[in-house]
Amino acid sequence: MGNIVKRMVSFLGGIKLTVFLLFTLFLLILFATFAQVDYGIFEANKRYFTSWFVWLNNIPIFLGGYSIGLLLIINLLLSHATKFRFKLNYLGIFCIHFGLVLLILGSAITSFFGEEMQIAVKEKSSKNYLDYPNVFELVIIDPYSNKNSDSLYIYSISELLKGINFKGVSIKVNAFYENAIINQRGIESLRYNQLGQLYKLIPLPKTYKMDERNVPGVDVDISSADSVSKYIFWGGSDVYQDITINETRYLIKLRSKRAYLPFSIYLDDFTKVDYMRSETAKQFISNVFLKTSDGDIPFTIEMNQPLRYSGYTFFQSSYTEDKETSVFQVVKNPSWQVPYISSLLIVIGLLIQMTGSMRRKS
Repeated sequence: MGNIVKRMVSFLGGIKLTVFLLFTLFLLILFATFAQVDYGIFEANKRYFTSWFVWLNNIPIFLGGYSIGLLLIINLLLSHATKFRFKLNYLGIFCIHFGLVLLILGSAITSFFGEEMQIAVKEKSSKNYLDYPNVFELVIIDPYSNKNSDSLYIYSISELLKGINFKGVSIKVNAFYENAIINQRGIESLRYNQLGQLYKLIPLPKTYKMDERNVPGVDVDISSADSVSKYIFWGGSDVYQDITINETRYLIKLRSKRAYLPFSIYLDDFTKVDYMRSETAKQFISNVFLKTSDGDIPFTIEMNQPLRYSGYTFFQSSYTEDKETSVFQVVKNPSWQVPYISSLLIVIGLLIQMTGSMRRKS
């Protein structure tokens, strides 16, 4: 038993596994690059790098980025555990490998806990929530019971597909489309309530283009003990529909998932600077105030000058056609400093190795 464990440790920490994993990683990058033509960058990244396996027809056919990263970490750690020596010339190798381990761990933390959101703020107004442009949820709002605040009941798409029981009322999905549009029926349909009377859902193929997004639509039955109502919800609609449950009126809508901030961002002024004799944007500038419990904090956000505050990073992304609304890409990444630390360790390790090699030659 002891020999088997030693052989296993020797294999997992050996150079052969290192070479195999690096070659596998090269193939994974190659496959993902080709896949970007059909799936786009985000979907290719999801299928190849932020997954344990690459799947084909529900069959795992190749190691994914998570599996390769985990095996590389195990390989590097066991290599040091079995071959570590308290020598100065080993310090450089240790720094290089430790930097690589940190780099892989930082990528994993970013993949699991990093978030990308958006916020669009109109001039002379403020907003205290972020939108996930590609994640949707069903929200039921009670704006009447409490005068000081709304009561929100939020359900993810997966919860909606399983069926929801809300205060004794059943919400059951008849049809769900990952990507859809709404179009006028032409003839009013009294089978449906409100939005569904005049509009119908039309399914679309799932899009993978960078400049497009999938907007879902859903057809549901909302059933109580004595009645059944049919609704359609579309993620691209601004309309909140009414629903009465147990004599209480609610608003209901399918919308982008939101993350509420502990502060609000106020856009004081937005400026677009064009290249000379052109309408091509050279620079976007947003003068904002962060309204916090400690007071207002002024800041200027430009294309290469993001705002970092309370774990969030606001990047100047785009603007609306009226040039009165600024759109910011917002990133929350708990490990954003890790790549800098790991790169510094790798550089230090390389310098130590180069210095030691030069000394030995002289």
